[in-house]
Amino acid sequence: MSHTCPVCAYPKLSEPPRSKSGGGSYEICPSCGFEFGVSDDDLGHTYESWRQAWQAGGMKWSSRGQKQPAAWNPAKQLSSLISAKPVKAAAKAPVKKTTSAVGTKASAATAAAKKATAKK
Repeated sequence: MSHTCPVCAYPKLSEPPRSKSGGGSYEICPSCGFEFGVSDDDLGHTYESWRQAWQAGGMKWSSRGQKQPAAWNPAKQLSSLISAKPVKAAAKAPVKKTTSAVGTKASAATAAAKKATAKK
């Protein structure tokens, strides 16, 4: 069974990147070079930060021991991951704050007290 890299969408990882209990598989993605359980847990990289660095570096094949597939297309591969991401919810309209008459009087009293203290 093949598993997909959550960083670059390489579709042929031999193990799931994370176990059911959450531990990393220690498999290194041959496409982007992310090592699950090390790049993230030990070195602190997120999938997104590694992906951005991989893209900025030209999305080169990472593995030296596994040959790059002849038809490998990193942009197409990555587009399958990006298109599968859920759409963010629309921003909520700002909530208009209302103040009761009591709140207004308390605010005015607080401001007056601060002003009187500042004059001393």
